Amino acid sequence: MTNRVFDRRWKSTAVGAISVFAIGASVWGWRNLDTSNGQSAVPVAPATSQRRAADAIEPTAGKKAPPISKAPAIGDKTSSVAEVDSNRVDELAAALDSGGADEQIEAINLFAKVGTAEQKAAVVAKAENRDANVAVRLAAVENIDWREHMDLITDIIRSEPELGEAALYLAAHKELPSEVVAAVAETAAPLFQASADPGFQLAVLNFFIEHHLDGFPMLIAKANTNGYSDTEIEDLNQLIATWNGEQGFLQDTPNPK
Repeated sequence: MTNRVFDRRWKSTAVGAISVFAIGASVWGWRNLDTSNGQSAVPVAPATSQRRAADAIEPTAGKKAPPISKAPAIGDKTSSVAEVDSNRVDELAAALDSGGADEQIEAINLFAKVGTAEQKAAVVAKAENRDANVAVRLAAVENIDWREHMDLITDIIRSEPELGEAALYLAAHKELPSEVVAAVAETAAPLFQASADPGFQLAVLNFFIEHHLDGFPMLIAKANTNGYSDTEIEDLNQLIATWNGEQGFLQDTPNPK
């Protein structure tokens, strides 16, 4: 997908604190939450979804987030608690349950991969908690083991459209086991046509493109763009152009209605 779509909006220092993508991408916030807008340069998320994306994270102007230990990617065993000052480890262990949002996010980034079983379970509990701070929950969803908690991820996509949209953008840029990619695709595809939300539909299409899944043309054939804004139509056309370019053909993808 193109970066241009994403560059129209989204710069949030708080979201930057969450990110563990190797490309420095930040996480997708979501819409209709009573907080102010943030912006961040993140690859590949359609522009209108960005504009409606939430802004659930508290503004951090004038504040610096504490240094954050980058959590390892799936299967990466190189990071360890030993890389962090022992006093800070103790502070973060306490903050995991009762700290402010920034400290909880830092703790999640550290302990989700290299913490004790109890600490990892606490991170999963935050991902499950619908009442949790938005940024904290996003960090937890990003950092849990998606293979082990595949049912939780698919349930979020199925039952929580806004967070499901966020999870789809996370999934698009994660190196996921094939069974997780298949489970996400099988969950998202039936929701594509049922959803009246262009932002969710664009997130599904983006996931299919990023993981090079064959179902993209079928989804496009089912798309009804009557509810799309001009900008969303532009985003959709860019997704189609990206798919066509990657597949090496320009005529075979059906035009949406």
